[in-house]
Amino acid sequence: MRLSIAATALLFITACSGSAATRSLSRRVDNTVVSVFPEEGRRWTYEAENEVIIALDQLDSARDSRLEAKARLTQVESALDSSDQRQGKGKEVWEARREFADNELKQTQIEVEAAELAVFCARALLELNKARLAVRFDLPVEDGFVKRFEDQYEDCARDLKDAKTDAEKRASETVQAREKWHQVRADYVKKTGDHNHGLWIE
Repeated sequence: MRLSIAATALLFITACSGSAATRSLSRRVDNTVVSVFPEEGRRWTYEAENEVIIALDQLDSARDSRLEAKARLTQVESALDSSDQRQGKGKEVWEARREFADNELKQTQIEVEAAELAVFCARALLELNKARLAVRFDLPVEDGFVKRFEDQYEDCARDLKDAKTDAEKRASETVQAREKWHQVRADYVKKTGDHNHGLWIE
């Protein structure tokens, strides 16, 4: 049985999801250390926690965009099926639109993965800030305490940079697929004079 593009894309999402989302910090500053921070230290900690909240909000937004992209791909595939039932009228336009929708869905998945990694990095930075504050306030911690948290954050930061590069590359491919669809659509209208608004669905 041939899988639809939407079903194939869903398998792609299932295979890719869980990487950054399931990562957990290997190092955390003990709460007993944080609990004795002076007021200034607690305020700085709250500010770092806000960055985690912002990253979580951005992750929610990225996931919403992925759901919307999946719904658009399903809609396009339905229209393509209808085109088959109408002796293929406008089929080339819908195939180009499907290619664009497929790229768009894959782009949103990569953006979700980058957003998941950004949450992880924000949490790693929070722990690094706590470690630095522990040293700043001369609390009893072992030698090399901060370095371990720096390594944890820097590893994540490198991965996040790569993820953002991948997202930018996919975004460029999505733009190209959109332009191709627009060209195919314009050629179809020029050839047939058919201005069926369904073919112009965004």
